Amino acid sequence: MPPSSDRDVVFILAPARSCSTVAIALLSGHPLLYGFPELLIFTADTIGGLLGPHEQLDLPPDWRSAQQSGILRAVAEIHDGGQDEAAINRARTWLADRVDWPTTRLLDHLLDAVRPRIGMEKSPDTLNTPTALKRCLEAYPRARYLHLTRHPHSTAVSMAGHRARIGGGRPTAAERRGTLTHCWWTWYRQHTNAVVALDALPPQRWLRIRAEDLIGDPLRHLPRVLRWLEVEVDDTILRDMCEVSRWPFTGGGESGRLGGGDAGFLDDPVLRPVPAPPPMRYDPEVGFDHTTWREYARLAALLGYR
Repeated sequence: MPPSSDRDVVFILAPARSCSTVAIALLSGHPLLYGFPELLIFTADTIGGLLGPHEQLDLPPDWRSAQQSGILRAVAEIHDGGQDEAAINRARTWLADRVDWPTTRLLDHLLDAVRPRIGMEKSPDTLNTPTALKRCLEAYPRARYLHLTRHPHSTAVSMAGHRARIGGGRPTAAERRGTLTHCWWTWYRQHTNAVVALDALPPQRWLRIRAEDLIGDPLRHLPRVLRWLEVEVDDTILRDMCEVSRWPFTGGGESGRLGGGDAGFLDDPVLRPVPAPPPMRYDPEVGFDHTTWREYARLAALLGYR
């Protein structure tokens, strides 16, 4: 059964490379909000499945380990108030003793520990499959959802660059084009999953906002999000929220290898200018026919990009 207070959780729904790590660090600056690193909760049924080996697009094992370390960081920080190697090892042991726990029981444990603050989680993997998103919606039927968007071109280029960096090697021009096309498709598929799911919910349970607005001009756009969350808004709180380096999950820990979010931001946690979204223009280099492009443009317009 879902916890009686499951309204006290907010899931940020966003594909990878949508500035979601910056967004959760920003929101976590509010005294009544607590942002977790990427927990990947809905990618598996149990803690054992969550921390077990996974195959993902031939990406290197150390990348997956860094991604999975978000759960270690969260447990260490909440249990011990820090993330040094001793705390991380204790977290690893604690989790190993509970491999049969449902992943939602783990999240409930973390949410209980941070109350009265409202817990927030932002794993892009939640949108990666219908199964993961369905787990989320069914496990927390009163949760709220912040749908964070980013222009498709910016997202796809960032995704492709990220894959090139972590994959190593020097892709050919054809491989780069194929990767870019796949990243556009990922943007389309994951945002479609979010739109369909949110349209079925009462409108007060979700809010859609562009990363270009929230990150690019937080003093202007944060109040809208905070009013939706029904928490206090004033100038002092807004200024404090912009000090994103205060988020406890920045850096790479004592080992320098801990992840749980965008590595570039974790290593240098500052708010950076976000360029205004460009106009939507057909790009023949992406490899879409005009019919497919119209479908992408239609979704982009729905999300606020024209």
